[in-house]
Amino acid sequence: MRVLVLICALIFAAWHGTGQAACTVAERGSVPFTLVRGRLTVPLEVNGIPATFVLDTGAQLSLVTPQAVQRLDLSRDRWVAATMHGVGGVVEHADADPRSMSLGGMQLRQATLARGISLTVGDLPGMGSAAVVDGLLGRDFLSEFDLQFDTAARRLTLYDVHGCSGRFLPWRSPYFAVPAATVMPHLLVLPIALNGVRLTALLDTGSSSSLVTLPGMIRLGLTPQMLADDPVALVRGIGRQAPAMHQHRFESLQVGDETIRQPLIWVAPVRVVPFVDALLGADWLDEQRRVWISFATSTVFFQAR
Repeated sequence: MRVLVLICALIFAAWHGTGQAACTVAERGSVPFTLVRGRLTVPLEVNGIPATFVLDTGAQLSLVTPQAVQRLDLSRDRWVAATMHGVGGVVEHADADPRSMSLGGMQLRQATLARGISLTVGDLPGMGSAAVVDGLLGRDFLSEFDLQFDTAARRLTLYDVHGCSGRFLPWRSPYFAVPAATVMPHLLVLPIALNGVRLTALLDTGSSSSLVTLPGMIRLGLTPQMLADDPVALVRGIGRQAPAMHQHRFESLQVGDETIRQPLIWVAPVRVVPFVDALLGADWLDEQRRVWISFATSTVFFQAR
């Protein structure tokens, strides 16, 4: 009987200890970020050479510009090419193969079985001549980590998160938690409400502005006549097309338990990702104090100003 009681006690202690130690949150690296023409950029090292990349949670694949291929001493892959979808259509480009990539001193690997390093080669429109930007860093690398954006300090911190759920963040101040659906690998889609209408939105740090796409327009009942008096601009993104978009004043935008009144949001008849009605861009992120994108738990956390 004593042996049985001792075994049960040890099993309970082991289970209890495992429960206490199951959630681990370990900081892996930290870098400053800047906004270049409204797009969030971070410093990288590619083949040991300093580079600047757009940090793009909306992009499935990472990209390097043709101009940066030579400067960063990248070899071209003659056998592998990638197809990329954007607001401007579909394009296909050959890959380049870096020997190394690092962010904040931390070596990067793609979230694939091969754990390799490759970059699609293509143009990065919409940046103008404000700064030299060498490419974009997408979810194929970023989804290996949880991402914390401190907008006041302009700082990005990467974390390893394992075995966590619920409200596990090391933040002391109150924050919102929005569970996300994973409709494609590493693609987190958030529930939002625009004018009280429920929509799905992708948190896209690579987009300078939030955007309602064609599926969202249909759900909201937005017609060309309703947008006729709104300011007009062209959508600049991956792809050759540049469709027109209208900046429309909505009554309300709700993300989690936070409601923004009278937001100005761009509207364009484009399709970006299946099952997505809108994009929450860098402009929304910059309005928050801190944002934590948890790929590990499929949740987006944020502290409103």
